[in-house]
Amino acid sequence: MDKRTLAVAVWFAFAVSISPGSHAQAPAPRTLKMQSTWPASITLQEHFKIFAERLEKLTSGSLKIEAMAAGQIVPAFEVLDATNRKVLDGWHAIAYYWVGKNPAAALFAGPPGGPFGMDHMDYLGWLYVGGGLEMWRDFYQNDLKLNVIPFPAHPSSPQALGWFKKPLKSVADFKGMKCRQTGLNAEVYAKLGQSVVNMPGGEIVPAAQRGVID
Repeated sequence: MDKRTLAVAVWFAFAVSISPGSHAQAPAPRTLKMQSTWPASITLQEHFKIFAERLEKLTSGSLKIEAMAAGQIVPAFEVLDATNRKVLDGWHAIAYYWVGKNPAAALFAGPPGGPFGMDHMDYLGWLYVGGGLEMWRDFYQNDLKLNVIPFPAHPSSPQALGWFKKPLKSVADFKGMKCRQTGLNAEVYAKLGQSVVNMPGGEIVPAAQRGVID
């Protein structure tokens, strides 16, 4: 079963589980092996686990997700390719992690462009009414040539400017700093003179403690 078929099966399971009066024979239970890019200790991983619990409930136990944290099967930034290779059945992440494959991936992160983008309501409107979701799926399948279908899980509002070890008194203070930035905003900060680093969210605090970033 390729990922296109799998995605249809997931939605079909939702439809069957919530349709009153359905007498279809219950399918054999199936467990999807999915991994996130988040460490086990942060709230985004909790969201992933809550999603898995709700999916199991909606499908009356016929479809389950093993919601694994970053690194349990593959490193955080490898979940997309691992799903394409069928090492994983799916992933939970944010699209701007894939800007190394194509900068346009940042358009499908919520919000696009980090602190410079839409708020979460604008973003959802664009996805579901403005054609964003269709564009996102086309981007993965036809531009990145991946056999996957993304489904939005939850939106996020524009991100903070940043947290820094020393006070910033002017734009000139950005110059020479090593800072974790992702997506389109990484290009903006790079033009301000920062040395930008793309890393999973769960690695930010340890990297700051080790002096890898400022």
